[in-house]
Amino acid sequence: MIKPIDIATLHLVAPLVKYIPSKFQNKVMNESAKTTPYMGFVVEPYSTFLCYELVDLDWARKLIPDGFELIKTKIFTDDQPKFYAILGSFNVHTSAFWGTRLEVNIIARNKKNNLLSWVIIDYDTNTLSHDVSKGVVGSTNEQALLTTDYDGNIIVDIVNENKKRSLVYDANILNSERKILDKKLWLEGNLSVGYGRELSQNSSEVFCLQFDPKEVERANKIPNDQVHIYKNTWFEGLFKEEPDHVVYFPYAQHFLSDSPGHTSRITNIEEMVDEYQSLNLNIIPDYTAEAHRKLFKKGLVLNSILIIILILIIILK
Repeated sequence: MIKPIDIATLHLVAPLVKYIPSKFQNKVMNESAKTTPYMGFVVEPYSTFLCYELVDLDWARKLIPDGFELIKTKIFTDDQPKFYAILGSFNVHTSAFWGTRLEVNIIARNKKNNLLSWVIIDYDTNTLSHDVSKGVVGSTNEQALLTTDYDGNIIVDIVNENKKRSLVYDANILNSERKILDKKLWLEGNLSVGYGRELSQNSSEVFCLQFDPKEVERANKIPNDQVHIYKNTWFEGLFKEEPDHVVYFPYAQHFLSDSPGHTSRITNIEEMVDEYQSLNLNIIPDYTAEAHRKLFKKGLVLNSILIIILILIIILK
């Protein structure tokens, strides 16, 4: 379901689409989602998550939409529940974009569907993205790196000079421990992924991932003394200075994701598993760049009409 030619087309058109109002973009995306409701979504190996305990709960509540409330969760099955902010860094390729992302999440409960949810309160990326507040977004930063080296280090270096924020660290995985993940966080949470108050314009709408539960059954915990965080200027004061856990997945994860504008509205884990097991990818329409091409064409037409009207006004005067 992931075709490089469509991704290339989207990257070509995206810089021009940004001049079209986000409300109009969102309307087109919602219409497109009716015919292409899903897209392929592959998280490449060595996705890494810094799990910080929240300390300023009042601030955290202001960052999530009214339709969510903070909820305690565990990272692994043998943990004590805490309020968490999780900074996830990953290389990803999907039907719509390909690149590196850093997402800052607050874990909350969706009041509408009662599911534990990952709420993306902000992000940085060197590729395309989309949110309701800004529409289609190009790269937010010049530097976004997640890689590994021959000594067994995961290296993350993601810097946004414009907003003066960065996350730079390395973590050695040679002494990491494979552990069982908390099902509610890593399985249920992927059925209800939302956006923060600002990005969603205070909406509790979510998107869902469908996948084999084994994709998130286990992950590796990196000892804290093997993690060296050189700079983390995200939301200083929102969470503790040092993470409780650093987690990484040593393998690629494969998901079927809702397209922007579509919500599967799956209500529990069992329903998701049933949906996943009955998937027939041969009959699911491929996510394409057609909606964005149409959006660009409509933008050109509207701009041309506006220019003609302005010229006529000048001539008539």
